[in-house]
Amino acid sequence: MVWTIAITRIKLLLQSPWSWAGLILPVCLLAFFDLTVEKTAQATKIPVVIVDEDTSEYSKTVIERVRKNPAVAVRILNEENARNEIETQKAAIGFLIPEGFMEHVQKNDDDELVTMWLSTGTLSHGLVREIFASEVKRLSSNSYGANTVLRTYGKSEKLNAKEQASVWKEAWAYSDKHWEPVPLMTVNYKIGATKEKAQSVEDQSVSIYVPGMLVVLMLFSFLWNTWPIKDRDSGMRSRVPYSVGGFSVYWGGNALGVFILQLVLLLLLAGFGWWKGELLLNASTVLALFGYIMFLNALSLLFSFFVHSHRTWQALTLFVVLATSLLSGTFFPSDELSSILEKAAQWTPQYWMISALNQETLMIPLVFVGSSIVLYGISTMKAGDNA
Repeated sequence: MVWTIAITRIKLLLQSPWSWAGLILPVCLLAFFDLTVEKTAQATKIPVVIVDEDTSEYSKTVIERVRKNPAVAVRILNEENARNEIETQKAAIGFLIPEGFMEHVQKNDDDELVTMWLSTGTLSHGLVREIFASEVKRLSSNSYGANTVLRTYGKSEKLNAKEQASVWKEAWAYSDKHWEPVPLMTVNYKIGATKEKAQSVEDQSVSIYVPGMLVVLMLFSFLWNTWPIKDRDSGMRSRVPYSVGGFSVYWGGNALGVFILQLVLLLLLAGFGWWKGELLLNASTVLALFGYIMFLNALSLLFSFFVHSHRTWQALTLFVVLATSLLSGTFFPSDELSSILEKAAQWTPQYWMISALNQETLMIPLVFVGSSIVLYGISTMKAGDNA
């Protein structure tokens, strides 16, 4: 009986072509907006050209690490093309890594090693210079630490050449691990801020797909759960207690139908996000997303019990979706808000969902599921008492 009601509810929600398009259109819109934001972010990056004449392990490591910085767009060119890019101001800054770079760094002779070219029309060379210099200094400090260990420990133990190489690599690796996830000395510049928070490079990457996905799932949960209001207006609710199975079967079947549609929409959104590399799918992520839509379904059902008109429901839907999305910190950091609003953000479902995705913990998904069961029970009892 429950499945019959659920299938009937799905047919009612998908009875028009526009309702079918509603399952595909959100994915297309999110992909379009995410692509637009990505192109805008790429256009605002500082153009940097690098000439690698050493082509060693160290030079490739420096280039790869600089390339990962979200503030710059790196291109590898030969010296002639690189100079031309600087002179025509197509690039803001250029670096020439000379032959023998790796050998000089390992000997801690890195002063004035790299040649830098500046474009006359840029003011951002200081930032890029510090980014590049920090990566060179990282390798140099690792080598200095390894050389120091070898000079002290190696001589006292009278190691042979093979043992010395092994000790040097081990000391180098030990020094390098202290740069992750952030260097030992990190300065965070925040204008007008009262709280400093370390933030990794990966967290600064521009992507609106996952926040947008959470908003779409919440919006459609409210849109699809208008059936309690329609059934109350049509008199269906008053006749349900006399039907087979009673009110709980009717309420649970309709809720199940909406939940199945939410699952279909989630599969489309999460599948596309995984395909584009915007979402990492694992056991904790899947359970968190499952608990999230389950919680949204239960929450919207509970809200529908207190709303008695479609106009009020539309206003409530718009308010809840916008307010929670803006407060949650999914589109911009919540610590940029006032202390009161920052505390309020911690009570939004999007905030908990993002926390679950970042921490990859099972605690938050279990809280979602447990809260959903409680909300389902409350809405069923309240609606049944007033049927």
